[in-house]
Amino acid sequence: MPFDVVAGGRSGIAPAGPVNGPPPDDRVHWRPPPGGVRAPVWRFGRALLAATAPRLLGFHVAGREHLPAAGGVLVVANHPADIDPAALGLACAPRPAQYVAAARHFRHRPLATLLFALGAFPVRDGSDLRAVRHARDQLARGRLVVVFPEGAASWSPDLGELRPGAGHLALTPGVTVVPAAIWGTQDVLRGWRPVGRGPVRVVFGEPVPVPGEGAVSARAAEATRRLRAAIEGLLAPMTGVV
Repeated sequence: MPFDVVAGGRSGIAPAGPVNGPPPDDRVHWRPPPGGVRAPVWRFGRALLAATAPRLLGFHVAGREHLPAAGGVLVVANHPADIDPAALGLACAPRPAQYVAAARHFRHRPLATLLFALGAFPVRDGSDLRAVRHARDQLARGRLVVVFPEGAASWSPDLGELRPGAGHLALTPGVTVVPAAIWGTQDVLRGWRPVGRGPVRVVFGEPVPVPGEGAVSARAAEATRRLRAAIEGLLAPMTGVV
């Protein structure tokens, strides 16, 4: 789920390539609900996961006290498997979580409608200014947004390269930036193929302070560096990688 932005322009972000619209075969549906999620659908999904994940997957969450009960929150996490959004969404409850998802999942209206209802919104490969603006708008409205700056699932205990979008979003005024580590989801599903039952662990760390002075690009780079260090620190005890 790439989420790239670069410094520039009045907003501090700009696309790396053309923004005249996607080619016809790459169009996605874009109808996020006004509240970020559709409450009845989100509540049903949360209840279903809450009833099944602890027993079936050994699902466990630590550090939830680091998530503020109100206000804009950006959760930045590693991405070992495709089902991470569902696991992070459950871990963030009772607050609804919104999260970026690969644009290919939004090409068919029924699936796109369901994903939007559950809090997902599409991001295309490379720079996607619309996705960045939507995420920033949701944060400014006091909502919780989850991003996986590695892009695609890594299936690895090693944290890959972090795309710069998370660092830029972390600069949104008034937002609390919370690192998170997830592990065990790679032992549940590979694509749609069941491979095991976890256990699945999610750990939230203390909020990461972001630089308040300097050029946007330098501040975003430093925020990304701090987030990487925080996520690696949370991940190491779970994976044994030091």
